[in-house]
Amino acid sequence: MTTPIKPIEKGLFHTPFWLAPAADVFAQRSVRFQELAEAEGSQWRDYLALLGKLAAAQQAVAAKHAFALPPTHQGRTVLPEAALGDVPVDFYPVLTDLLAEIGTQAPANVQAELNTLAALPREAAEALASRVLTGNSAPEEQTAVVWVQAALQIIWTAWAAQLIEDAVPPVQERTHCPCCGTEAVGSVVLAKGDTAGFRYMHCPHCNSRWNVLRAKCPTCGDSSGVGIQELETDASPAQTAPLLAAKAESCEVCRSYRKLYRLDKQQYADPVADDLASLALDILVGEAGYARAGHNPFLLLTE
Repeated sequence: MTTPIKPIEKGLFHTPFWLAPAADVFAQRSVRFQELAEAEGSQWRDYLALLGKLAAAQQAVAAKHAFALPPTHQGRTVLPEAALGDVPVDFYPVLTDLLAEIGTQAPANVQAELNTLAALPREAAEALASRVLTGNSAPEEQTAVVWVQAALQIIWTAWAAQLIEDAVPPVQERTHCPCCGTEAVGSVVLAKGDTAGFRYMHCPHCNSRWNVLRAKCPTCGDSSGVGIQELETDASPAQTAPLLAAKAESCEVCRSYRKLYRLDKQQYADPVADDLASLALDILVGEAGYARAGHNPFLLLTE
């Protein structure tokens, strides 16, 4: 049941708590993945390039469907909470279209995975999607998780794009998305307009963004032990470009870190794509004794 929306009081210098995903968020991500792939010197570029094609396919499939906004409420999450495992009715047709779209572009070694997933009957595919949402997929299902996550992203992102700011009131707990409850993959410091200089967490599931003070640890909320870690490299400018915006916010209290991207350093940085292009930063900070915080649905294949 949809509950009435209570208007958010906005002062003269109002800073939005929540920002909706852009209509072309997947198209932008596709371009970014391709840029990062071209700058990558290792074979990892093949995976980045594939994800660029996947993001383009997501944008194409999203344009083919009209997603009805489900009942919303101003409670724990505004949209259906992803981790509860309830699979949207649109999932199977979206997955079918996505596999067909990406199947025309995927390399031969990926085709078998796509064909196996496409052959699943609706009931089995929805059961897999429920396991993916709840984090209970089996190790042998890991390769399928990427494609299932991509289909689910399309739906939740389309829902979030239909919301208005007043529908998403500020909440106390800001590690997880106020729309779908997914843990933030990282954060961005915006560089343009009235929100320039403000830090927003980014949801890897519905692509919403929400405001968190820069002085606080985005995981535990402490402000006494937050530090910034970054890579120093002598590599070529093309190879270091992805790292210009990427920082790791580490916390001495909870001993975790989460990536932050400064858009004044790299205006096209994408928290999902750039995370996968800056894994050297994860190695550096992990060796210093900090545990990674931040969920990236496309990092599964590297575990």
